[in-house]
Amino acid sequence: MNTSAFITPLVILVWIGFLVCLGFFLTAKFARSTFQRRMQETVAPTEEAVEDLLEEQREVEMSQSLAQRLLGPGIKKFGGMMKGQAQAAGGAQIKDMLEQAGHPLGMGYSEFLGLKMFMLVLLAGLAVVSSIWAVPIIINLAGEAAASKRLILTMLWIMIFAYVGYSGPTFWLRYYLGKRLKQIRKSMADVVDLIVLSIEAGLGFDMAVGEAVSKTKGPLTDELRRVLDEVRVGRPQSEAFRSMAERVKMPELTLLVAAIDQATKMGVGLGKALRLQAQEIREKRMAFVREQAGKLPVKMMLPLVFFIFPALMVVILGPAAVQMMEMSASGEMPF
Repeated sequence: MNTSAFITPLVILVWIGFLVCLGFFLTAKFARSTFQRRMQETVAPTEEAVEDLLEEQREVEMSQSLAQRLLGPGIKKFGGMMKGQAQAAGGAQIKDMLEQAGHPLGMGYSEFLGLKMFMLVLLAGLAVVSSIWAVPIIINLAGEAAASKRLILTMLWIMIFAYVGYSGPTFWLRYYLGKRLKQIRKSMADVVDLIVLSIEAGLGFDMAVGEAVSKTKGPLTDELRRVLDEVRVGRPQSEAFRSMAERVKMPELTLLVAAIDQATKMGVGLGKALRLQAQEIREKRMAFVREQAGKLPVKMMLPLVFFIFPALMVVILGPAAVQMMEMSASGEMPF
């Protein structure tokens, strides 16, 4: 009797252990088969997966501009040639500018050096071709003194074109960067207002930012989309926003990120904090507009003096001058 009472629980425990081991075995086998299937799809994808990937690649390529599609392969080739130099050289300022500009045309530092070398070779070649007719014109205008320095003039002509070709991409990058910062400053208040409305409607902060990203376009939207992607892969939210502020390097955006970080840490309502930030951003934008409007009289001075005033003088005094010349030729002038 006692032995039977002891054996029955033991059999039950053994049976339960057997079921647990069987469950672990089947789960491990299923996980292994799933892993093998995913590895097989990665190493040897199906035709449908390949077609979908090619279709996505074609859509990405067709969304690019014509200049990017034509010059992109050449720039990448020059960038591959300059990769060793890019790693050896400093170029910290250019790297920061590229990061701040959002990597226009998808260029990294080596591709940007490739673009500079491409423009250098292109304009140097144009200078060699154009020097055949440009240098003789300069010699004819300058006289015999320039004829004895024909080689120097030719080299100077080529050097000017080469300098423009090598420095032109840097000036273009500065212009693109300034234009991008203006777009961010212009759209920041509206994007923040949209985030505030989404938060007040009951959405979480991440979902509110995602809603703003889906409803707007522009460089600020691209930066916020990058922040959301970083958060999805496991990066802390505050760190992702601080990284965005370090990339863009704009005071208004830095203050906005600091307000978000402080409100999150202290438990203050994000909606109220962001609304105050949006109001401050609008006030700063209006102050900037007033400052630019105050500079208009000074900027208009040169066109007025050199273009508008001479034309007015010709229109007003021209007929009188013609009449005085006619009277002087006929002897009717009193003096």
